[in-house]
Amino acid sequence: MQQPQFAKNLGVSKETIIHYQKDRRHPDGVFLSNLCKLYSVNPAWLLLGKGEPFIGKRIQEKDLAKQGKVGAIDSVLQLLDDEEKRAGISLTSQQRTAILRILRELVDRDIRSIRELLRSIQGGKNKENE
Repeated sequence: MQQPQFAKNLGVSKETIIHYQKDRRHPDGVFLSNLCKLYSVNPAWLLLGKGEPFIGKRIQEKDLAKQGKVGAIDSVLQLLDDEEKRAGISLTSQQRTAILRILRELVDRDIRSIRELLRSIQGGKNKENE
């Protein structure tokens, strides 16, 4: 697989992949999670070198294309893909990377807020039961 396709599948620019390869930047958790999901990579092997490199049947690129999943690994990436098509535009890899970064930061913030809310509700239930 060529770098541009690999980068697109993982929702980053080709330049980002180059920075990872040259140890100028380190991938974040979202990237690593997407890599593991998309290519059936064992996270324990990837992060710790333990176990087998792949989990179950390794997903092939052609299978992903048949399923319409190439370039759409997670819901944020799928949302961007859908909106890009709806608007009839084609983003550059730099635009795409910047927008994905912002969207993921917003989603992460919302998830943290939801978790805090759920913790506070759980805390209230614990006090009621005492």
